Amino acid sequence: MSELLDNAFRGANIIPTFLLGFVLFYWLTVIIGVIDFFDFDIDGDFDIDGGADIGPFHAFLAFLNLSELPFMLVFSVIVLVFWILAMFMFLLPITPGGLTNGLLLIPAFIVSSLIAKIITNPLKKIFKKVYQEELNQGEPIVGQIITLMCDLKDGRLGQGEIKREGASILINVKQYDENETFIKGEEAYVTKKNDEKNVYYIIKIKE
Repeated sequence: MSELLDNAFRGANIIPTFLLGFVLFYWLTVIIGVIDFFDFDIDGDFDIDGGADIGPFHAFLAFLNLSELPFMLVFSVIVLVFWILAMFMFLLPITPGGLTNGLLLIPAFIVSSLIAKIITNPLKKIFKKVYQEELNQGEPIVGQIITLMCDLKDGRLGQGEIKREGASILINVKQYDENETFIKGEEAYVTKKNDEKNVYYIIKIKE
């Protein structure tokens, strides 16, 4: 156990150890109720709905199931696998935490992402079912007022929050008019749904 701890905090291994500590702290705060499971958000507009103008980074996010699963869930699986792989490098004939060890963390992170993709694949159906049940139990989404969870522009896909008693609901949203720009925290009106892509179109609330 002492060797594991020593290796975890040695040299470059402090990176996966720090990330694991952050993830553990996050889930601890979720368990005790300090923050909500869906409160952690990437401050950006990621178009991961498979559009023609999708870039390599957004394609990578979609590949990791981030269009269908909560970010922190996928990120937590990646970090856990990443930390385990980093600890197993202790068995290699290299200096623990040294330069070679640090360079090997790059392919280890990539491999961790691929493994996380496999691990989280079965969860997509579960979250889709839970999400659909929440929608069926509540009022129709079209016609609701949502709060943007990120900036929205240039026809990209974003997320909006519908606040309800109990757990809030996150929905995928796009501008009905692609020339309109929304900012994080702004309220908008849900005007239409694309059933095929499970995306809701929003418009600005007229003052």
